[in-house]
Amino acid sequence: MSAFTLTSTDVFKISDESGTVYYGGDQRWFPAKDFKKDAACGATTCANILNYFARTKADAARLCPFDSHTKNGFLDFMKDIYPFVKPGIIGIMPGDFTKGGENYAASRGFTLTHDLLTVPAAKGHRPTAETAARFISAALSDDLPVAFLNLSNGRVKNLDSYHWVTIVALDTASMMSRIVDNGRLLDVDIAKWLKRSTMGGAFVVAEL
Repeated sequence: MSAFTLTSTDVFKISDESGTVYYGGDQRWFPAKDFKKDAACGATTCANILNYFARTKADAARLCPFDSHTKNGFLDFMKDIYPFVKPGIIGIMPGDFTKGGENYAASRGFTLTHDLLTVPAAKGHRPTAETAARFISAALSDDLPVAFLNLSNGRVKNLDSYHWVTIVALDTASMMSRIVDNGRLLDVDIAKWLKRSTMGGAFVVAEL
């Protein structure tokens, strides 16, 4: 088997008042001239993942006490999470992302744990594509989304640098990964990113 995907990707569908459908939250929904519009990718990714748990795990609905099917409701959720996953001068690094998610979950009465696969800037110390594929596919097999921090896109054109996104599927044969990124579903080449990224990043798995 080479294709792995979450069991309920429709959970990420969000509609606005006009009927437009988005996949996951979009940091650009924050008001114009608001710092969060440019810097809330970590909070948005955290919201995507916690909303997935709230809507797929037994007795977890109170983790997201908003109408996350709608754009306005999901934006309220992102605003609620942002103080916990707030970027500093260099953005949100993995330690801040995991701590923020754990603290937000605790504020709702849940225990959240994380597993981390770091991709160092030094290419000689990076995990192989096979190691990354095992890490991501194991999470997806357990119906766990994967947060992906990419500090340099490595010339993967449809991937923004210095950015958190949510991995929802992976083909381990091609290393093409489907991500939720600012309201869109995109397919990105993880092997190419691992090879060419100049700064690395991380893959993070949260478990409730």
